[in-house]
Amino acid sequence: MENKANQFLERYREIEEWVLNNLNISEMKDLEQIPQYKSIRSNLAFCRMLRNLLSHYDWSKAGNDMVIVTDQAVRQVNNLYYSLNPQTLMRLAIRVGQIFAPAPTDSVLAAVKLMQRNDYSYIPIVENHRIMGVFSTKTIMQLMAESNTTHFSETLKFSEIADIIRLKEESEAHYGFIDPNMNMEDVNAKFQRSKTRKKRLDVLFITDNGKSDGLLQGMITPVDIL
Repeated sequence: MENKANQFLERYREIEEWVLNNLNISEMKDLEQIPQYKSIRSNLAFCRMLRNLLSHYDWSKAGNDMVIVTDQAVRQVNNLYYSLNPQTLMRLAIRVGQIFAPAPTDSVLAAVKLMQRNDYSYIPIVENHRIMGVFSTKTIMQLMAESNTTHFSETLKFSEIADIIRLKEESEAHYGFIDPNMNMEDVNAKFQRSKTRKKRLDVLFITDNGKSDGLLQGMITPVDIL
C-alpha cells in the first residue's frame, strides 16, 4: 500500500508543480473554481482531499493502515495529470539526440551488431540531419538472401546498399513521416489504420515538415504511445 501512496503523492506533486509553473496558482483548491476545469472539478477535489490525508499520515506507526490507496486512486490522479497536462507527440517521442542514426559512410556490420545488442528494429540512415534511407531487421534478411551469405563484410558501407535502403512510399513501407505538431489522437489513429493494410506501420519518423525530405526531429512507435 505504501508504494501506491508514494505513487499517488509523487504524481500529485508533479501536478502542483505544473499548476504553479503554468497557471501561477499556488493553492490547488483555487483551481476548482476556474470554469475551464469544471469537467474535472470532482476529481480535483478528490485528489486534493486524498493528498491531504496522506500527507498527514504517519507511516512510522504500527498497526493497520488508516488510509488505503487503491489502483483506482492512482488512476484518478494520473487522469488528472493528463487532463491538465496532456501528452504531446514530442514528449512521448524518442528525440533525435537519442536515436541511433548512422551516416551513409558508416559500417553496416557495426550497425547490425548494435541493433542486435539493443533490440532495434529500425534505424534511419542520416546525412546533414535528413533521412537518406531506413535500415531494418527486414533489410538484413534481404541482404543475406541477395548475397547468399550470413556474413557482412566489415568494409560494407550504407552508401553501397543505397538501392536497398532507399526511402519508399508509405503504402510500400513499414514506416512513415509526420510533423512534430501532430496531436497524439491522430498519431494513434494513423498506427491503428495501418493495421488493415498490407504494410503495417511500425515506426513514424518526425521531421520538421512532416515529409521524408525534412530535418529529423525524432521517432515514435506504438510501444511509445502505450
